[in-house]
Amino acid sequence: MGPVFVFGHRNPDNDSVCSAVAYAHLKNVTDPEGVYVPARLGPMPPETSWTFARFGVDEPVELSHVRARVRDAMSPDVITIGVDDNLRAAGALMREHGVRALPVVDEAGAVQGLLHQGILAELYINETELLGFERLPMTVAEIAEVVEGRILCGHGATVLSGHVVIGAMEPGTMVSYIHPGDTLIVGDRVRTQPLALEAGAACLIVTGGSEPGEVVLERARELGAAIVSSPHDTYATARLVNLGHSVGGVMDPSPLLVDPDALMAEVAEDLIDSPHREAIVVDHDSRLLGILTRSNLARGVRRRVILLDHNEASQSAPGIEEAAVIEIVDHHRVGDIQTASPILFLNLPVGSTATIVAERYRELGVTPPDSMAGVLLSAVLSDTVLLKSPTTTDLDRVTAQHLAAQLDLDPIEFGLEMFRARAAQAGFSAEDAVSRDLKEYRAGDVTIGVAQVETVDADEYRERAVELAAALEAFRVRRGLDLAMLLVTDVVREGSEVYAAGKTRVAERALGIDLGTGSAWMAGVLSRKKQIASHLLESIGG
Repeated sequence: MGPVFVFGHRNPDNDSVCSAVAYAHLKNVTDPEGVYVPARLGPMPPETSWTFARFGVDEPVELSHVRARVRDAMSPDVITIGVDDNLRAAGALMREHGVRALPVVDEAGAVQGLLHQGILAELYINETELLGFERLPMTVAEIAEVVEGRILCGHGATVLSGHVVIGAMEPGTMVSYIHPGDTLIVGDRVRTQPLALEAGAACLIVTGGSEPGEVVLERARELGAAIVSSPHDTYATARLVNLGHSVGGVMDPSPLLVDPDALMAEVAEDLIDSPHREAIVVDHDSRLLGILTRSNLARGVRRRVILLDHNEASQSAPGIEEAAVIEIVDHHRVGDIQTASPILFLNLPVGSTATIVAERYRELGVTPPDSMAGVLLSAVLSDTVLLKSPTTTDLDRVTAQHLAAQLDLDPIEFGLEMFRARAAQAGFSAEDAVSRDLKEYRAGDVTIGVAQVETVDADEYRERAVELAAALEAFRVRRGLDLAMLLVTDVVREGSEVYAAGKTRVAERALGIDLGTGSAWMAGVLSRKKQIASHLLESIGG
């Protein structure tokens, strides 16, 4: 069923990325049958990159969407056939493995075509005579192999390109049907065999396991003809000769080829319109990766995901409505994610999702390795603003102390080091500040976006107030928001400078501030969720 992707919200903050990585680790430890892949829905926050570098943790993959792709539904273990293999071998493979089609590949594994049951059925239905070798020549050795016979005289490498005739008539009549270069399938007809050679037959296939007399063999050698002895009767031998043709001569050379990362919704339409029941999945060098059948489509494959630090569709990955959400771990209000069946939904009123993840380690009896303890500690401290945010609970404090003790660190000193490292790595960018760590909310007909930046020195942002105002308005218009806000949270002074664009009166009324000068300082405001968003939603809703 493919891996389970574990990720936080769009415009990821430190808590969403760190919690996803740690929770994926925990799931891989406690569920060895599954494969859990940590991911993110945007660029790495600077403090997260710093934390991961410090504790030697690999950055998670970035997902652009969670819509089902071809690789999620395809069958990767594919039975193939070579271009030069014969139809008998192809039919045996189809029967043995219960498949309707065989991708035809060359020695390098590149797809050359497709052989399916429809082609074989058409050959059978349309067959009124033996196919012959005019269009698809065969060697004497290939004929001997397909009829399971022996070459009595002649060279295996000799190429036959004439008609194939069955010697079931009187010898005199039979001769009129034979042209130079033809192949004759005949039983132990002692009069027909030499006459056929004299008429120019290039090969005799003698059926029933019989062998011509020495006179016939000697005459065949003199004329440069080949003789093959088949253990089967004439009817079976004729059928087998038809199956001796190479796959490359009858395959469909233009099958439907698809990229493994193509969206299933797009490929499904092409596959349904295709005359075939399957598409071949290839890489950029046309090498075979898998096969996608209409049966794969019918199963309705959905990518499985676990959501961390969010449970609203607007904050999740594009295509989340097409995915199968199997777990949610969050500390925000209950949103609008819907599932087809009951799932594990861990939602606690704590200051950080990482706190819940750390608790889950404890409940399951798993001690996080130092690397995971480090990223969890980083997330708890960033989301609770060094345990000073009003969202901070006793469980957050206890969790931070336990994780720090495991790492032999002072949690506050570590947290300040992390915030300083973020400021040093990030530099100033007004466009980045107003959009990087963004949460969107909707109340009635009003859409609000609130971004937040935590820093050890808010003065740098105050000095760039004009740039921030312009970037905030541009972002609001581009995103289609009624109100866009930015909180620059000073973790040392324990407060936030609030900037807004759009329907600023909504913010002023809800928060009791004056934005007439472009921004307002709110002492003690550290939590976007509890001290800003809740007041905005309550004010608009009321």
